[in-house]
Amino acid sequence: MYKYVKKFRLMYMNKKVKICKGFSCAFPDKIFFEGYAYIGPNAKFWGEGKLIIKDNVIIGPNITIMTSNHDYNGTKLPYDSTNILGNVTIEENVWIGANVNIVPGITIGEGSIVAMGAVVTKNIPKCSVVGGNPAKVIKTRDVQEYNNLKKQDALYLKNKFNA
Repeated sequence: MYKYVKKFRLMYMNKKVKICKGFSCAFPDKIFFEGYAYIGPNAKFWGEGKLIIKDNVIIGPNITIMTSNHDYNGTKLPYDSTNILGNVTIEENVWIGANVNIVPGITIGEGSIVAMGAVVTKNIPKCSVVGGNPAKVIKTRDVQEYNNLKKQDALYLKNKFNA
């Protein structure tokens, strides 16, 4: 049976990662940080699929990210012991609000914002602002302004960690 672990070695490619109290996960060897990241209190990462968190990602409190699900089309009811894996990728410069749930197999596009309480069930396009259950695009960020800020290296976490 799977169990949450309290002490583990996550796969850091960059040591500039802040993980707050109450964090728990299963399969820590499947979690990859590629740059600066902030993980808010009580985050839960669960599953056997990979979770890739790219550079300058801020994740609010009480988030749940799943990278596997049960097979309800299997040989038992309501599901069998087979796990269906679905990698989750959070692209660079993403902000995810509090109490968000992300299902397996999702990519959250670069520069996107996920509103508090959203349930992400589909891929999110680059520079989108999404919210709701299921999460839907509410608006799109100004891509030109986003690209200008990125070009200027105006990255909140990088500036904060290096201050």
